[in-house]
Amino acid sequence: MKSILLILLGFLLGAAAAGFAVYKFMPSQMIITKESMFGMDETVEMIDKQADENGWAVAKIWDMTERMEKAGFDDSPEVRVLELCHAENSYDVLKNEEDMFLAAIMPCRMAVYEYSNGRTFISRMNIGLISKMFSPNVKKVMAGVADDDNKILSGIVKAE
Repeated sequence: MKSILLILLGFLLGAAAAGFAVYKFMPSQMIITKESMFGMDETVEMIDKQADENGWAVAKIWDMTERMEKAGFDDSPEVRVLELCHAENSYDVLKNEEDMFLAAIMPCRMAVYEYSNGRTFISRMNIGLISKMFSPNVKKVMAGVADDDNKILSGIVKAE
C-alpha cells in the first residue's frame, strides 16, 4: 500500500511539474521576436518586398500608432502590423472543411515595432510550433509557411 501511495505521489508531483513548465515556458515559445537591423519604415518596406519575392502578398499594413493617436493616445509607440497572404497555402488549408476554422488566424501577421531607444523588432507566431497541434495537412502547409517566414526575414533580422 505504501509503495502505491509513493508511486501516486510521484506521478502527481511529476504531472504538476510538467503543467507548471508548460504554463511558464509555453507563452514565450508561441511568439518569435527578432531585432531588425533597420529602422521601422525600412523594415516594413523590406518585409513587403521580400514577401513579394517569395510568393507572398502583404495584403494590409495596419498603422497601430495612427489608430491609437486617433483615439487620443498622444504618446503611442510606433507599431505596424503586416498581414501576409499566400493564396496557394490558404487554399491548401481551407479546401478541407475540418481545417476551415484556421481562417481565424489567417492571414499570417508580423508586427514591427520600435522601442523608445530606437531599436526595431519583428514579432510573429511560431508557426512551426503551432502547426504540431493540427491535422497532417495543416502541419505540412505550416511547415512551408515557417520556412517562408525565415526567407522573408533573411537579411532583415539580426543573427543570433
